[in-house]
Amino acid sequence: MKKLSILILCIILTGLFPVDKSSAQTTTIPPNPLPAKQLMVVVTDNWDTLQGKLYCYQKQHGKWVLQFSNAVVIGSKGLGVGDGLYKIAIPNGPVKKEGDDKSPAGIFTIGTAFGYADAKEATWIKNRYIKASDTLICVDDMHSPYYNTLLQRDTAKSAYSSHEEMHLKKDYYKWGLFINHNSGNVVPGDGSCIFMHIWGNNTEGTEGCTAMAESNLLRVLHWINAESHPLLVQLTRADYVRLRKQLGLPGLGK
Repeated sequence: MKKLSILILCIILTGLFPVDKSSAQTTTIPPNPLPAKQLMVVVTDNWDTLQGKLYCYQKQHGKWVLQFSNAVVIGSKGLGVGDGLYKIAIPNGPVKKEGDDKSPAGIFTIGTAFGYADAKEATWIKNRYIKASDTLICVDDMHSPYYNTLLQRDTAKSAYSSHEEMHLKKDYYKWGLFINHNSGNVVPGDGSCIFMHIWGNNTEGTEGCTAMAESNLLRVLHWINAESHPLLVQLTRADYVRLRKQLGLPGLGK
């Protein structure tokens, strides 16, 4: 009886504290992995391409329903496995690092919206909004305590050696969303300042962001709602198909 009790206890503990198999390239996903009611999916044909497609879904009666889709561009060097909401096994996928011009692959929550407009002119946005003023920056200095953070220039003073201006002469950041890559427990050097923003054109890659035509981004911003806990899933199409059922993701069209 004593051996049987110990065996039962071991089984119970194993269920409560599953073994970390990340070294074996497994995917760490808890039960009901996607509590979101809104889902943005970006897929590309391969790891190196800079062009992709965005699909936006709303969960209705327990099912994902496609709302709209449009073309996007990503990093000029394609995708790299990023630090997202869950650890996802992507065998042989390159790893996202600071300054590599790759967009992060994985599952990410959505941060603040931003734009050149005053807050009173952006009340239609249903996410937290911050004006991308001349003093707003994003710190990309991996040695700074403010690494991967949006903040006012005067706040950090000299606690960084490099940063990105958020109010540009061009319209790239006229409207945008902060993507929570490498957020929370920030890892220096894993990549910073990842946004969804306006593109230059459909052949011009970014430094790691996901970009699209202004009209399409405005449609995203009118639709997205923080109360629906939106997520961004960004993968190659082959990896999306491989992981779709495990992650509870919708099937995609062409």
